[in-house]
Amino acid sequence: MAEPDIIKQIGQLFMVGIKGDSLSVNEEEFLGSNDIGFVILFSRNFSSPENLRKLTYKIHGLGTIPPLIFIDQEGGPILRLGEKGSTVISHMGIAATGKKNNARLAGKIIGEEMKYLGIDGVFAPVLDVNSKADNPVIGIRSFSDNPSVVSRYASEFYKGLQQSNILGCGKHFPGHGHTATDSHLEIPESDIDRKFLLATNLPPFKKLINLGIDSLMTAHVKFPVLSEEISTFSPEITYDLLRDELNFDGVLFSDCMEMSSVKDNYSSEEIIECSFNSSLDVISISHSLSFQKELLNLTKIKIDSGEISYNRIEKSLCRINNLKKNIGKKFYNKNINSRPLRKKIKSERKIANGSITLLKDNIDTLPIPNSSNILILDIKKIGHTANIGQNSKINLTNGIAIDYFKNSNYISWQYKSPITEKMKKQILKCDHLLIIDHSWSSKTENLKKLFFKNIFNIRKNAILICANSPYVADIFKYFETIILTYGFRKVQIEALFRVLSGKSKPQGKLPVTISSTFPFNSGL
Repeated sequence: MAEPDIIKQIGQLFMVGIKGDSLSVNEEEFLGSNDIGFVILFSRNFSSPENLRKLTYKIHGLGTIPPLIFIDQEGGPILRLGEKGSTVISHMGIAATGKKNNARLAGKIIGEEMKYLGIDGVFAPVLDVNSKADNPVIGIRSFSDNPSVVSRYASEFYKGLQQSNILGCGKHFPGHGHTATDSHLEIPESDIDRKFLLATNLPPFKKLINLGIDSLMTAHVKFPVLSEEISTFSPEITYDLLRDELNFDGVLFSDCMEMSSVKDNYSSEEIIECSFNSSLDVISISHSLSFQKELLNLTKIKIDSGEISYNRIEKSLCRINNLKKNIGKKFYNKNINSRPLRKKIKSERKIANGSITLLKDNIDTLPIPNSSNILILDIKKIGHTANIGQNSKINLTNGIAIDYFKNSNYISWQYKSPITEKMKKQILKCDHLLIIDHSWSSKTENLKKLFFKNIFNIRKNAILICANSPYVADIFKYFETIILTYGFRKVQIEALFRVLSGKSKPQGKLPVTISSTFPFNSGL
């Protein structure tokens, strides 16, 4: 029979999500009576800063060992507060500035805001090295395809979080950067060999472990060279590689167990068995209360029956207790004076201004006179992967463009739609045509090749703006002018139009190698 004190602490091994911007009666009872260790917040939990502060204060008051509250707030495409909070810019955009202190500043901006809201930690920095151009889920979330660059900028980002007294959690061990599929939808398989893994994937993790990072998150990715299991469930990866070789003794979180890569391939019993066969400390279940209850109860049953040993659980509890001791009783005071979010908007804009990369301008198109007749052809985002970001359907371009070019016209266009005669006339009539592409990977670009070629044939001096993945520039390198923004947040679109209008100069340098045409550090 399991020791009563162990059974009482099982909830510490779980991180759960809640449904809305307040706790339901059932959620409050589940969190409090089971001493749940961690809560993860999403955009669905945010209606206003004031309400979120009330929610985090409520959560921190539950149980005998209060939960720690985490959130995905990387900056750039992955945010939970949208444009209401500090967006900073994507990791890759920060690296494009060439100034590592911008990474520390970004971490500090995010950290200060999270601390004010009563949040204890963020799932960042992203330590994945984006070594596969058509990676559908990492891309601009990574600082670079160069492990040294990722290590350098991720370290600074983490130091910025530390300055704000916010916990950091590096992800996704041992690397999601060399995959061609999305683990939200299926099990990705990385075909790299051990030499590549050691030279490319692991250096950023080694660097952050040496810095003393508090926690890491696993990748639901299979590495056949290391294990038959996905990383999250692999003893070879979580014990042998992470704990023994890299000497990591912090808290290891799983990525969400409700992602299709896990839930579609493992039964509930298998999830629990595999979790405790590996060196996971915290099982993450982001959405369903019934699934959270099911996995918690299964864990208790398996400990009670002896299938999971006390010793295994005690090791995880020890690491979790150490994490909570490190942060101490630094939960925010509910009586703290209210203040607006985004207090460092000037710093956000400064970082964004330094990231815009003029990859090519063979015909000296820039700057564009502000009296010009501008046509903006905004290519709608294509849903080809899980919607893990925020604001995916909101477009800010038109409202910003009019502030810089009074004679601007805007068309939101689906690449599958044919080019109409009316549209052709508009393209020929305007002084300058801007094509803004929001796509994430080269898989979607292959679907658009004919459409883009047809546009180019109508207007040879069109300006191509890659507002997301920089890698698509190589597919459409026949455009004479190509600009990279590394994201579509408001500060990035503002920075873009500052460059287009000549109010600022492009300063960014490409932090990845796209091809021999566009090598690392390209940028005019």
